Amino acid sequence: MSNKNTKIAYYSPKWISRRLDDVIDSTVESIGCFCVDPVSNFTRSRILTPKTLIKFILGLQAHSLPSEVSDYFTSSDTDIPSVSAVSQRRDLLYPEIFKSINRRFLSSIDNLSTLNGYYILAQDGSDINLPFLQDDTQISYGQDSIVCQYHLNALYDCINHVFWESRIDLPTKKSEVSALIDFINHRNYPENSIITADRNYESYNLMAHCIESNQKFVFRVKDIDTKKGILTSLSLPDEIFDITVTRTLTNVQTNEVKKNENNQFVFVPSTSVFDYLDACNRFYDLSFRIIRFKIAGDKYETLVTNLDENEFKLSDFKDLYHLRWNEETAFYYLKYAVGMLYFHCKKRQHIQQEIYASILFYNYANLIIQNIKKKMEIKKTKYIYNINVRSALTNIRNYFRNQIKESILIRNIKKYLTPSRPDRNVQRSIKRQSPRALNNRTSWQKLFLHNFF
Repeated sequence: MSNKNTKIAYYSPKWISRRLDDVIDSTVESIGCFCVDPVSNFTRSRILTPKTLIKFILGLQAHSLPSEVSDYFTSSDTDIPSVSAVSQRRDLLYPEIFKSINRRFLSSIDNLSTLNGYYILAQDGSDINLPFLQDDTQISYGQDSIVCQYHLNALYDCINHVFWESRIDLPTKKSEVSALIDFINHRNYPENSIITADRNYESYNLMAHCIESNQKFVFRVKDIDTKKGILTSLSLPDEIFDITVTRTLTNVQTNEVKKNENNQFVFVPSTSVFDYLDACNRFYDLSFRIIRFKIAGDKYETLVTNLDENEFKLSDFKDLYHLRWNEETAFYYLKYAVGMLYFHCKKRQHIQQEIYASILFYNYANLIIQNIKKKMEIKKTKYIYNINVRSALTNIRNYFRNQIKESILIRNIKKYLTPSRPDRNVQRSIKRQSPRALNNRTSWQKLFLHNFF
């Protein structure tokens, strides 16, 4: 298995920024599709044009909203709008506009890398804590605690380090499998892709959706010794193997099904979801490969896939699946470096805007990082040094806000590097942070209101 990128063109930060600007401009031309009232919203000439508002939200930092407004518009040629005006204009804008810009922006970049001609996409989810409100985002946490959360489902490009697709779900309706099926059905990502997922996505229904949609997949499943899972009823050897099986799913209990010779049938009860069985179709044949390999000592990892064995051998899957762990790091940078935890509001619509905007900014920044990395000279040292992503994100945000020039940006990114230690055994201690609502009231104002009202 080799990593062949047929398109190795280098794009400067200025080129990538212009491409993002072009996509925003074309999206604004159809702003009626993304606002509450297409007839009246954004029709009058104001300081906060749709483009200005979008770029302002993209450039938000971890400061209060008044500070953000002052810092952003002081360096521009326009007048400084009031905080109230910014909030009112945000009320008119659907959060999905940032998702649309993100899809079109990524699709416009033609130097993305692939593995054997495939994009390697990892599906996962992460909880996002929200400022507390008495609404449907509440969820019980522990015995006596109640928190407010969204659950973010995202499809991450493990090679190019960008998010192709995302969806915000309520914690009470959290369903990562259904989110992935929704992504597959809408297909707002490259056609030539392989989707990877962990054991939380172990599902016959998901595998069938992938096969019916001609979507390549590699899913981790519970190992052969588990009591509940896809492999439970199969007679499989306790060793390394690569075999292809066919299971027949059914929702009827015939004598043949009950006998179930050679474990051919899988009975689907009425309480389970399988979209390809109905009154007219009682049987569904599902064929897939089962891959089992050793990862360390006596530990094994088991995968199911529909990849052709002529393209991917058993020995390829360990490295292929390992790529998905980049997504865990991506969620970390989204929250703690881009600033997804620092909300400048409590309105759920505005919070959704900032979540999707954070994803778009993360993608914009990583495209700049990956292209600068292509031009860097690799020196022979004890460790391989990579770009310090956290520092780079800070510099890219300053560049996006026109606070530093391109030459300074490139110099700073190349200057701050961190060593890569692939065999590191000691887990870093990461202090988790709670969400912050960066609203307008100071602490003494909140105390006054709490005591007297």
